[in-house]
Amino acid sequence: MTKGKKYPQRAPKKNYFAELTKTPEGRAKRAEWNKKAWAKAGRPAGVPHGYTKETIEPIREKAKQEAERFIEIMSKNGDAPEDNFAKEALKAAVEIMRVPGETRERLAAARLVLDFTKQKPVAKQDVTIGKAEDFLSTLLEEEQKQDGSKTTKDTEEAIH
Repeated sequence: MTKGKKYPQRAPKKNYFAELTKTPEGRAKRAEWNKKAWAKAGRPAGVPHGYTKETIEPIREKAKQEAERFIEIMSKNGDAPEDNFAKEALKAAVEIMRVPGETRERLAAARLVLDFTKQKPVAKQDVTIGKAEDFLSTLLEEEQKQDGSKTTKDTEEAIH
């Protein structure tokens, strides 16, 4: 095949914007498009995927009311924090937890609410020296029962 051979079935590639800039009217049109503000493009900030600003507002209002009710119940039971800033932070965390959105944010809010409301479980450590001694004494008793003799304590004399 030669390099200069033409194929009539193939249409030449035409870039719309390259063709547009060839004329003064096209250049003016392109400049006008570039100056146009695209502020309304896309979802507003803070609106989760799958929702519009209008559909998320009632859900947020309901979550805010639930958060206020949660704080009131905690205040009646005496579990609410006494500091107003802490109450406001807890209310915001409950509100974030109730509104659909990023899982990471909701989990962080849930962890914050749990830190406010529940105590962390104490690490249970049953470390006693008596366990080993009890185990050895039961072994000694079983061995002596098999021999038929009674358990007697041996006294050791210190060698000086």
